[in-house]
Amino acid sequence: MDNILHLETGILQVNTYIIVLNEKEAAVIDPGGNADEITALLKKHNLDLKAVVLTHSHFDHIGGADGLLKAFPQCKFYAHKAEAAYLGDNLKQKQCSAFGGGGFDFYIMQSLPESVRGPDVLLEGGETLFEDSLNFKGGFAVLHTPGHSAGSICLYCAAAGLLISGDTMFAGSCGRTDLTGGSEKEMKESLKRLSTLPKATQVLPGHGGTTTIADFPFGYFA
Repeated sequence: MDNILHLETGILQVNTYIIVLNEKEAAVIDPGGNADEITALLKKHNLDLKAVVLTHSHFDHIGGADGLLKAFPQCKFYAHKAEAAYLGDNLKQKQCSAFGGGGFDFYIMQSLPESVRGPDVLLEGGETLFEDSLNFKGGFAVLHTPGHSAGSICLYCAAAGLLISGDTMFAGSCGRTDLTGGSEKEMKESLKRLSTLPKATQVLPGHGGTTTIADFPFGYFA
């Protein structure tokens, strides 16, 4: 898609999106790892990093955040307020306590630094980010979509017909709901809300290929 750069990053190959806001600035969504690679791509396109935004704070989506925040210390760090407890100091310990087990401890210990700066902006849902973007008119609405985690969010740009869905919505499926803060009931409610978006909306998920609202099997999750 125009004005979006894409990389697969981190130990679980998260879809990291670089949103080119204007000719000089960008925002990075879900830096799962590979901070040096993301930084090099930003510099290749002569872009300064305005913001890092997390759709949620699971270990596979945050591994590159610390490196980016250190490389671009003036950029703002955004996460939902329900995700903040899993960030900050003692990061590996927090993540293992919350999401360890089932083989995840290895991934957490291998992929995360000891700490990451706490969010500068705690989101609740209902905010609009990057309203002054020249490439994404009207900016991105923050949709609070709990289910995969308590503070999962999606970013929706109506003008561009674009939804960045994190692990709430994949092509043909949704994120798991059995981890800390997850809820099958809330996931169904979040998907029901997303089903009201225009059918042509392109969905960029946290893992795997893209889809559209029209192609998603909402009836299966009702």
